[in-house]
Amino acid sequence: MAQIPSRTCTFCSKIAELYCYDCKQCLCTQCQNNIHGIVAVCRDHKVGDIHKAGNRIYKPVPTCEVHNKEFLYYCSKCDCLTCKECVTSSHNGHITKEIKNIADIRRKDVSQIINKLKTKVEKIKETLKIIDESHSLQIQSDCDSYISNVKKTYQEIRQIIDRYKLINNTTATDFREIEEQDLKENVFLSTT
Repeated sequence: MAQIPSRTCTFCSKIAELYCYDCKQCLCTQCQNNIHGIVAVCRDHKVGDIHKAGNRIYKPVPTCEVHNKEFLYYCSKCDCLTCKECVTSSHNGHITKEIKNIADIRRKDVSQIINKLKTKVEKIKETLKIIDESHSLQIQSDCDSYISNVKKTYQEIRQIIDRYKLINNTTATDFREIEEQDLKENVFLSTT
């Protein structure tokens, strides 16, 4: 854990040992027992060891620029954060809600949007998979068709070659027979 610089008690300026999560104040044990823990509005506050509070103590709390008080409410009409005093003055009559409640609603809204986006992403992935499979099937079909055409063309060429070979063989055989016949006739004529 990161080291936390020593903080002073909000009430007496002694070194603080405790932290009130509700008031966002640092306290010494004596002031917690004699002041903070006795005051009715602070009695139920969550107080803990300042060192266990960690860096949460040092986060700046957004405050109202007019009243220098912590923002506690959200004004729906003005779409802004307000302090207690703003609610009763400049935002009097406006619909205001506690920031925590608005944050919970917004978290739910964001969660629903995220879930919808996740659903859409899954649908897109499925669609892309289908397109990819379809494309793969089309490529396979095209390849099969091409191979079939090559085989068919090969067979046609082979038949032409075989016919040409047969014709040449027949022509050669016929030519040989004619030559042999001529030779026999010439031999016969020469002997007679």
